[in-house]
Amino acid sequence: MDNKLIRPSQQGSQRVTWDDVPNPAADVAAFERENNIKLPDGYRRFMLAYNGGRVYPCMFTYTVPLEIYPSTEPVTFLDPLYDWAYAMQLWNGDIYLGSNPPNMLIIGSDPGGLQVLLSLRKDSYGKVFTWVQSQDSRGVEGNDMIYLQANSFRDFIASLFDNANRDAYSYWHRPGLADLERKLDI
Repeated sequence: MDNKLIRPSQQGSQRVTWDDVPNPAADVAAFERENNIKLPDGYRRFMLAYNGGRVYPCMFTYTVPLEIYPSTEPVTFLDPLYDWAYAMQLWNGDIYLGSNPPNMLIIGSDPGGLQVLLSLRKDSYGKVFTWVQSQDSRGVEGNDMIYLQANSFRDFIASLFDNANRDAYSYWHRPGLADLERKLDI
């Protein structure tokens, strides 16, 4: 995890400091108890330390076929990793009712609707997948595929990069928020 940074997600023009970020420990414990699921260790540690946020470097090469998620190259930005409250809204179907991949925790996204998922399924526990967000019911053509992105949350974070033009830094860095940047340690 060398050279990775994180800052809190901002809410519009409102400045959010680390002191404003809620501690999700009780809610994470309740989720694990109520669902009889233990979160994968790397993600659990990340949530308890940062409760989501914006990571740098933030570019990744996605595994969704280009004919399904078109681009000049299969590279996008992670924007952001969701806080626990928002991840729970997604898990509970408050946002994409009936369309979420089952037993997948939606943990982040790119700017264009590519969702980042953490598997809580027995057969793929702890692996990270991508899913092209859809409002269609789960199982309908176009909302029936997820794509393996990394073997673990730590591997996904380790795969994030910047390019020679420093596009990720330009996308991520905000001079007025530089004092909020922290070394990412999970």
